[in-house]
Amino acid sequence: MEKRGSIRHHVKGQSSLEFLLIMGVAMMMILPLIVVFFQQSDNLNTEITNSQADKVASEIRDAADEVFYLGTLSKKTISVYMPENVVSAELSQNSIILTIDSSGGDYEIVKWTAANLSGTLNNHPGIHVISAEAYDDYVVIVDN
Repeated sequence: MEKRGSIRHHVKGQSSLEFLLIMGVAMMMILPLIVVFFQQSDNLNTEITNSQADKVASEIRDAADEVFYLGTLSKKTISVYMPENVVSAELSQNSIILTIDSSGGDYEIVKWTAANLSGTLNNHPGIHVISAEAYDDYVVIVDN
């Protein structure tokens, strides 16, 4: 009777070991897929933020140029969505500079305007109502 009991014990141990080996191989195959998924997800988020920030800067530039060419006291109001990873938003003479934080490091989106710019831009995420008003030789940008 002892032989019979030890054989059953040996078979149970073998099946448990086989199960652990199969699970180990399955995990080794799944883990790289998970890593690639998260890397691609991060890259996609960076591209989306870049596209949104580029659109914001372009719309502000277009509004500033439009009122500048229309002349003194022309005014235009636009609504834009500022993405989350914008670290700073600056107006510098005739350029709009948005600094974006990404996993690869900070980078800037710069748009040039025909007019000299004055005013402020906020960098908090969400919808911004921005007005552009032309004066003699410059455009005032106000982020309400």
